[in-house]
Amino acid sequence: MISISRNYSMTSKGRVLIGGGTGFVGKYLKQYLKDQNYDVTIISRKNNDINKSNSVISWDQIKKNEIPLDTVAVINAAGEPILEPTRFWTSKFKKSVWDSRVMTNQYLVDAINNMNTPKPKLFISFSGVGIYPPNTDKSKPYTESYGVKEFDYLSKLVIGIEESAIPKSDDVRSVIIRLGVVLGRHGGFISQLYPFFRFGLGICMGNGSQFFPWIHIDDVCRLVLFAIENNRVEGIVNGVAPEIITHQYFAKSFVEVFGHSFVLKVPGIIFKLIFGTERAKMVLEGQAVEPTKLNSLNFVFKLPDVKTALCRVSKE
Repeated sequence: MISISRNYSMTSKGRVLIGGGTGFVGKYLKQYLKDQNYDVTIISRKNNDINKSNSVISWDQIKKNEIPLDTVAVINAAGEPILEPTRFWTSKFKKSVWDSRVMTNQYLVDAINNMNTPKPKLFISFSGVGIYPPNTDKSKPYTESYGVKEFDYLSKLVIGIEESAIPKSDDVRSVIIRLGVVLGRHGGFISQLYPFFRFGLGICMGNGSQFFPWIHIDDVCRLVLFAIENNRVEGIVNGVAPEIITHQYFAKSFVEVFGHSFVLKVPGIIFKLIFGTERAKMVLEGQAVEPTKLNSLNFVFKLPDVKTALCRVSKE
């Protein structure tokens, strides 16, 4: 079950519209923002989920510019998982990944642009740290000011996401959060590791020397709330914890927290066979990334180090 502390005041702070509200990040955001006294509407691909209470609307309605009139913020957390081992890395799947992120951004931005009534004050979208090339120097982490350019499919995808995430109106603030690996028990990277722990194994991908930029789902939710309620948050934001670690350190921390002792190093060739060379790079290479803008805005991470974050995961 998703459990985040609740604020019991009954006064609504306004409506937040979430694309991808049934996914890993979206589910947590929905509950967290409701607990912070926001009304939440999610966008569903399934028409039978639509209801008259305004808590669920369809993407078809978004394409018709039907954003709820009392919406104060729009968040796009939609996106088909890229590292899905049951899907081959075909042109068709690449298009599906692209459309689920870039086109959904475009639908939401178009709907905001076409509103005649007072527009939402904020549009938040999620991209990723994969926009930064792999690096090996911990003393020179990437900051938001780095001049990005396309160098592979993932960087092309992230650039596409970010270019599609800017409404035309100066009255609508745009925040683009470049997420690291999101840690949480009920989805994403952690849920993929759990089956191995039935056998007492921690998994280290490749030689483990690659950087592992990460953030706990609780801090993702807190960051979104911070962006909604703080007008100084604007533009690109690195959504990563301040602790820079390698994948090997993460794997060792994982087994330590969960009471195991053995880390299995899985050769990179295995991931290339499962995911193909292009996708395997996403786990076998990494970036040292710093949350420079969040630090300058005095955002305080609830879970700033990975061992504390994994302890939180173990209790979820």
